[in-house]
This record gives sequence, structure tokens and C-alpha cells, in this order.
Amino acid sequence: MTTTLNTSHRIVVLDAAPAEVRARVACIEQDKNGFHVHSVRTEAGHEGIGNMPCLLDDVLKEAGWERPDLVVVVIGPGSFTGLRTSCSLAAGLAFGYDCPVVGVTRGEALAEALSAYAAQHECEGWLHVTAARSGRWFVESAAPDALTPGSVVAVRQVDWEPPSGRWLVAGDVGDAVLLKAPDFLEAFPIPGDAGIKDIAKAGLRRSQGHMGDRPALPLYVDPPEARLPAAGLRARPE
Repeated sequence: MTTTLNTSHRIVVLDAAPAEVRARVACIEQDKNGFHVHSVRTEAGHEGIGNMPCLLDDVLKEAGWERPDLVVVVIGPGSFTGLRTSCSLAAGLAFGYDCPVVGVTRGEALAEALSAYAAQHECEGWLHVTAARSGRWFVESAAPDALTPGSVVAVRQVDWEPPSGRWLVAGDVGDAVLLKAPDFLEAFPIPGDAGIKDIAKAGLRRSQGHMGDRPALPLYVDPPEARLPAAGLRARPE
């Protein structure tokens, strides 16, 4: 399904989900002619994630915007630190400018293209597979006509059993999936990384009610690795 978008919208996109640790911030305007990137900044590493407020300030100044109409943040699956930082920044930005904020997953950002391609090739559906830590993958799956993944799970590469049937595979570890998959799992070469425009478009669809609700909060597929001290927390100082 393709949504017709006619009203102009100024959209800020925040993305710090990739497992390789990278921050992206952009100002994108949507009008009757499509989506136009006015400014974008990308910075790698934890320093880039920590620098997201400065990147945001840079893109807003470069775009010449006093305020956005919508904030779209990638909520996962991906880096714990990146998700916490970007979702918190999105919430603060939306509160400060009194504008809506929505979250989208990495698979949702590509869902329109994936679903169209999967339906064209008579697939059972599509899988968007991305890298996780400790020899694992994050797997988002959906039917060929779906714009929202049906499930998002973390699997160990060595234990994962691919679904039966004919599936479209995308994502930053698509080649590794093909090496592991049996002969009945097929894939088609399409971009695996969600582009800035794809994220903005999915977020606008969600804000307009064309996709199911999803909070703009980190999508933690795995449980947190942080643990309380075995001896308990220290007593409050008196």
C-alpha cells in the first residue's frame, strides 16, 4: 500500500540504532513533490551518539527551521546506548517544540519496498535481519502485504532455523543469512539499510494513522545486560 502525502511537513529524523554504533540526524521536508533532505549529519562511534544534540543543532540551523512539525526516531532493534540516547532526545525535542514524535523500527522503514518486492516474487513474506552482539541476529518478519513487522526477535546465528517457503531477505547481514539458509530460502538483492527518507516516510505514515501504533520508546529485543550488585545497593548516605 502506498500512501499519498500532499500536505507539507518538516520532519526531523534521529537514528542511532545500528549495532556498529553510528548516529544520524536529518531535516527532511515532505511536500507534493516528495521528500527532500535539507540537511543531514552522520558521526560514528559512541562519541557520535553522545554528540547527537550538537548534530541536531547543526542540521536545524542549516535547514533554517525554527521548529519541526514531526520528530521520527528509529526505536530498534539495535544498540542499547544508541536507542536510549536517540529516543530521549526525540522526546525532549518534541516536548520543547510541542510537536508529535513517533517511532519506527528498522524493518518498518523499508517495509513498503520490501512488501512490494516480496509480493511481486510471490514470497511468503520478508525478513529484515541485522547484526547484534555475541554472535546473534535481530530478525524482523512480515507478510508480503504488511507495512508493520509481525515480530522482532533475537536469535543465535548457530541455532536459528529459517522459516520454510520462499522469503525475501534484507538487512546488513543478508549475505550471512544466505550462507546459513537451506535451499528453500531465497533472497533478492535490495538495499538492506534504511535510508533517511525511508525513515521519514514510515514515520509520517504512522503519525497519520496508516500504520499501527508503536510508542517512541526503545525496542529492547534483549533483556538489559546491566545487573544489580549481588550484595544489593548501597545504603543512602545520612
